[in-house]
Amino acid sequence: MTEKKDKYSFLDNPKRLLVGGAVVGVGGFLLYKFGKKIISGIRQRNTASLADDSPAVRQAMAFRSAVNPSGAKWMRSFDFTNVNAIMETAKQITNLDDVVNAYRKLYNSELLKELQNELNTGDYQKVLTIISSNTNKSTGTTYKFAAKNQMLVAKTDVFLRSSPDASYHGAIYEISANKNIIRKAKPKEFLGYATGNQHFDEKNNVKFIEVAYLVKKEGIPEAMKAYAGKQFIYWVSSGSGYVDIFTTFKDMLARYPSTQAEVAYKKPLTFYSGLKGTLMNPVITHSLTQILNEKMQPFILVQPRTLLGEYLMTLDTGVCRFIKFRTVDNTERWVRADYVNINS
Repeated sequence: MTEKKDKYSFLDNPKRLLVGGAVVGVGGFLLYKFGKKIISGIRQRNTASLADDSPAVRQAMAFRSAVNPSGAKWMRSFDFTNVNAIMETAKQITNLDDVVNAYRKLYNSELLKELQNELNTGDYQKVLTIISSNTNKSTGTTYKFAAKNQMLVAKTDVFLRSSPDASYHGAIYEISANKNIIRKAKPKEFLGYATGNQHFDEKNNVKFIEVAYLVKKEGIPEAMKAYAGKQFIYWVSSGSGYVDIFTTFKDMLARYPSTQAEVAYKKPLTFYSGLKGTLMNPVITHSLTQILNEKMQPFILVQPRTLLGEYLMTLDTGVCRFIKFRTVDNTERWVRADYVNINS
């Protein structure tokens, strides 16, 4: 007589149960990987088929060809990057967002991160500058880059972060994890000077610029004396809606006159180190002083007891005398002689 099996009898054999579970688990994993590969392949073929109609796809493919000329993934580390081809492709881009998205679909990789890895800092900066300055560019994210020592001003409330990661937004529920937000800068606040470092947070599609400044040791407001000589370094989003970037004080002060007070005590990190041990005949203000640019035009007001730079020459116009000096960043400026002392 054949014994009738209970429908749950397989539970009596743990080994069979484990083996069966393993087969199902491995099979499911392989099916998932295979399905993912098929979907990815279909997506890549669909994107590639748009090359004739989509400039963004063609540009994404041109970038890939420039960083991986052989076409073989395993050769990426050995391929010679065609920098000229990258620059020429950059000139054609009218919407960087579209190119980034096309590159992601075609190669399952982040375009800006790959360019940053393949190019030196100067060339990477140049690519972003070329794209940003394209007069035919359409809507989309504007990726600004600030060259070293360019000045940044907040256009609106913007987070200053200890790391280039935009994952956190200061929400109450994020407090336990929100450790990279230092504070929120106010509109029209002078943020400081670009260090030349930048980073693209591909996860959040945010381009960051590193900014820094030091607080002068002398001639500063009472409220800032506790910070005298201290350095501040942080990251800020470079989106055109968040910051304005300036090369000259004149342009910055014309748009944001209120930054003049901050500029008087927020200085580049090289403010002291650039002069240390090499300064001959330092020029120092003894009262509130108007600095003039190379064309003898008003440039910026500085506080008393400010070290301006190194004496170069004196110009006597018959009406008054002017002193020409060289600043820490090797820029030549002028100042009225009766507002400064020259120490020998």
